[in-house]
Amino acid sequence: MTRRGAGLAWLVGLAVLWVATPRAHAARARRYEVEAELDARSGLVREHVVIELEVGEGEAEARLWLYPDRLAVPPEAMEERSARWIYPGEIDRGGITLEHLTVEGAAVAPRVAPLGEPGGLRTRDTGGSDLVVPIAPGAARTIRIELDATLDVPDRFGRLGHASSRLSLAAPWYPLVLDGEVWNARAAHDVHVRVRDGAASAPEGRVASELRWRGETTYVPLLVGGGLRARTAPLTGGHRLIVIEHGDGYVPPPRDAPGEAGLEDVTGVDRFTLLRGCAEDVVRTAAWLEVPVPEDLVVFVVPSRTELAASAPGVVLVSDRIFQIFPLEDLRETHRRAARRAMFQRLAQELSVIDPETDRRWSEDLRAVALQDLDDVRRRGGVQRVDQMLQPFSFHPAVDQLLYAPQVAFEDVYFGAIDEPDAFRDDPMRARLPTVRGHRLLESIADVMGEARIRRFVAMLVHARRPVRAALERAMPGASAHLPTWIAYPTFDVNYRLGEITSERSVDADGVVRFRHVVRVIRDGDRRVEPVEVDVEDEHGHHVSGVWDGEGSAGEVVIETDGERRTVTLDPRQRLPQSARVVDGHPRADDATSQPWRLPLLNNFSLDVLASEGNFTGLADISLRQRYDLEHVLIFRIARTIARTTGRIRYLQGLGPKVHNNRRMLQLGGGLAFSRVEPGFATSTQGGWALEFDVLGILSTQRFVADPREGVNAVVQLTGGGTLRDDGSIVGTARGMARVSGIVPVGLLNAFFFLGAGGFTLGAALDADRQIMGGRYGLRGFANDELVGNGMAFGVVEHRYTLINDLAINILHGVWAREVQMVTWVGGGAVFDTPTGEAVRFAGEGGMGLRFHYEYGGVQPGVLALDLGVPISRLAENGRGNPVAFYVSFDQYF
Repeated sequence: MTRRGAGLAWLVGLAVLWVATPRAHAARARRYEVEAELDARSGLVREHVVIELEVGEGEAEARLWLYPDRLAVPPEAMEERSARWIYPGEIDRGGITLEHLTVEGAAVAPRVAPLGEPGGLRTRDTGGSDLVVPIAPGAARTIRIELDATLDVPDRFGRLGHASSRLSLAAPWYPLVLDGEVWNARAAHDVHVRVRDGAASAPEGRVASELRWRGETTYVPLLVGGGLRARTAPLTGGHRLIVIEHGDGYVPPPRDAPGEAGLEDVTGVDRFTLLRGCAEDVVRTAAWLEVPVPEDLVVFVVPSRTELAASAPGVVLVSDRIFQIFPLEDLRETHRRAARRAMFQRLAQELSVIDPETDRRWSEDLRAVALQDLDDVRRRGGVQRVDQMLQPFSFHPAVDQLLYAPQVAFEDVYFGAIDEPDAFRDDPMRARLPTVRGHRLLESIADVMGEARIRRFVAMLVHARRPVRAALERAMPGASAHLPTWIAYPTFDVNYRLGEITSERSVDADGVVRFRHVVRVIRDGDRRVEPVEVDVEDEHGHHVSGVWDGEGSAGEVVIETDGERRTVTLDPRQRLPQSARVVDGHPRADDATSQPWRLPLLNNFSLDVLASEGNFTGLADISLRQRYDLEHVLIFRIARTIARTTGRIRYLQGLGPKVHNNRRMLQLGGGLAFSRVEPGFATSTQGGWALEFDVLGILSTQRFVADPREGVNAVVQLTGGGTLRDDGSIVGTARGMARVSGIVPVGLLNAFFFLGAGGFTLGAALDADRQIMGGRYGLRGFANDELVGNGMAFGVVEHRYTLINDLAINILHGVWAREVQMVTWVGGGAVFDTPTGEAVRFAGEGGMGLRFHYEYGGVQPGVLALDLGVPISRLAENGRGNPVAFYVSFDQYF
């Protein structure tokens, strides 16, 4: 059994045992008293905690959960792109340090037990550690644990986050009693905090430098910082919205403000008004369903980059990035929907009190999703997914990357993924164990119930007349037996694919022709029993569906149609998550007998004016490929350089491991090109017409398109052909080129880029067919026609350093600037056998530039590059020519 399979069996077994057996070694919190001093500038929290808890007979230890210990290690799921979503700068470690602990007044030596092991289902980077406290065995009784600790919240985004004197304590920031795996039992809390140089807010929505919160809850979330403020607005039914935010949110001027004071900022995002609209929808839907709503709906605006909207005990959490998106109604609705769901989660906290604590880690979200679906019904709403909205624009390479291998924050918000992957598990409900989200669970339940039963079940969910398990049994006896598998859904790695398909034609007694199709469905990976829909389209365009029940590793579905079979598709609505870890290609590539063609993809388009040379260059590069195809690409290119204007067609075959779901590591191919060779380039007085054939290989392990911080890239190309010169003579030439580059990260803010390249030309070549070492893709300090020869070799070392990050500069809502990067470089090389008769000419350069990283419409990353190169060797030799070369482009150097 694999490690993952063993972990899965353990998790399912744990879920079954938790339901089926009484728990021994019970400990239950009765009361927490917390005194804390908070410093938003440093992120330090000094806390004194007193816990009264009940322990069972014969217990020799009690366990406390140290959720903050997860801050001591970077997340395992973090990579070059998502590192920006975790840390505002370099990796910063924190955690909680225990200073003193007593049991019934006697000092004891507790033991810290980090959760799990790297790569497992339970890991320290998500779940932190357990604090094992020894106690004297005896009769069942109430004991008192008293401890002093220091919490160091590092510079990090998230529920326990600290960024620019903004301190978020929206997850368990002090130790909580563990009863087996249950930490979320409600108990009395008395929390008293004092803030140095700032203020704090608790679930009651009041902002003060010193505050006290008393009540029954699981833990008390706080928001802390300088400039903290509360904004309130009335809601229907006498309720109030209270938004707690740091003083950086845009506030539009009053309607009666005179003159210039009444002008609104066209780039301002009125987050408060948008949240008020969401809250109004939630309150109206709750009234329609007769669901209780708290008098005050409190919202914390937290510095989070992995959760756009969520909930904590007594509060709604929204990221300070919410509504930083292009204000297209359907696109903005994705953020509204996330905010409404979080608000429904707040309502579901009270509805789920009737569920056992161990079930609340999934029942709260299940009830919230049911409320959200009913809200859609009331408003006749819903939301168009971003992938649906962007299909007409998928010719753009950034959009294509977004659709097939997205590298964006809040991915589940935009793509409506039913399984809602949660790699960082910031929510304490899922921190200790990966747990199914509400959408996936409701879909799984709907799969086994008919429409009438699911309506009845949803009604019981939102009215909270009985626990979820009881409601399941009431709606459909025996349904709760599926719960252990459903709860463990995120731990399954599964891929579905089509097997053998047979079709038979038959004619009945009345002469009616029918076609009977037998479709074999195969499941690879883990065993996940669920209905799998199969769709058959016939020659008339009619669709007929059947369902495989998911039992076993394979099954057959029989479907009859009036016409011959045209296509067969598995999971046509793409409801079932499939894992890229199980299959070699895209997990949906083998779900259909044929995949549609994507829109022609504009890989590259540029038009550069070279003012210093009195010329221009440009290119348009278009590729054709089928959806989910990583192997076959047809490319058409039109390009103009100073040397030539070329039209090219090329085929590339993808090979080797996949880098991500949109590209393989290795591509081999070749093509045909027809060019007009320009006269007057370098020393050539003649032009001509060239016909060429090339073969090439490309190896690239780089993943992040806009700003790779690691990986290698290598290209080898051989080109041969003939040129009809303007004087009527025909010459043949051959040339070759090799280029290898690599990026080495140094922390999260620095990276070194290394490039080495060389090439040769054989035959009586025009200068345009020789090797060119200057320009944007060579030594940038030199002009395109300045370093030309029959051979060349050069190298470049470039340092990339992030100057400013985590920006939120809105440029007319179309672009949000996020990061400024500075680059410096040096390069040098030589050209051989130059047109002017030199055997060798050496060249050296230096330069610097800026990279402005941004997000299209607040979603898809991009980069604007400005480079200024200095031809050091030429200036040292004679000082003639342009002293610098300047480039503007929309990608990194190679």
